[in-house]
Amino acid sequence: MDSIMQIVGFIGAGLLLLAYFNNSRKRWESSDLNYQFTNLGGAVLICINTYYFSVYGPLILNFFWALIAIVGIRRFYFPATGQPKSG
Repeated sequence: MDSIMQIVGFIGAGLLLLAYFNNSRKRWESSDLNYQFTNLGGAVLICINTYYFSVYGPLILNFFWALIAIVGIRRFYFPATGQPKSG
């Protein structure tokens, strides 16, 4: 099981790096769903990994990273007007 959790952690880190790379190269904006979902996926996978290995500092960091991504996704679907985005 340890090796599976290591793979989960590597995939999570890879997703976070992919989001950061594409944002830095101006391929994805921070408001893009690709960016937000990639960050969310990476953060959740790292949370699973760090919980399994009882490493709580990165767990807390990635928990909040995931929450921030969820807020970004919510804002995409429900802009400041409070109404769902149409189309």
